[in-house]
Amino acid sequence: MIKMDKWAKELGVKFLKEVGVKKGDIIFDCCCGEGNYTIPAAKVASKNSMVYAMDMNKNKLDILKKKSSLENLKNIKIIEKEFVKVIPLPDESIDVILLYDIFWYFSIKDVKLLKLLGEVNRISKDNSLISVYPEHTDNTDKNKLKEIIKSYNFRFENEIFNTLIHDNSLKKDYIWNFRKM
Repeated sequence: MIKMDKWAKELGVKFLKEVGVKKGDIIFDCCCGEGNYTIPAAKVASKNSMVYAMDMNKNKLDILKKKSSLENLKNIKIIEKEFVKVIPLPDESIDVILLYDIFWYFSIKDVKLLKLLGEVNRISKDNSLISVYPEHTDNTDKNKLKEIIKSYNFRFENEIFNTLIHDNSLKKDYIWNFRKM
């Protein structure tokens, strides 16, 4: 188990910068949970930007609120909502979308994934970064997942091997980066 403060202050910020998040980015963290990536994203983006953090779990969002308050982060907007059909954000408004550790909920065999990717396409600006952590996808489905994402007008850019947080512990794994065409 690691402390969130160390992740947010050191590893998480460094990790997101390596992924391609930069100061001034407007970020959407889908299914953000307790904010393991939301907090570092808010630090990288800086106070003049915004991180939209959406999740359906009120308890986890309450933890995120406490964490962001302790860090004095005012550039996080929490959206308490389960994704069904629509992400409540305007068209072409987001620079970076984080799809990290969500494929236990959005399996490649579920129509919800297709709806989500359609919405990700709608809210992302041209050339937006779509960063994906394909955890909970078995190896035979990973190539199929990559092809599904590409079919929504996202070009595969690179794969990064790095230290990630998963279930409140550190893990070495791969992140996929895509760009909206």
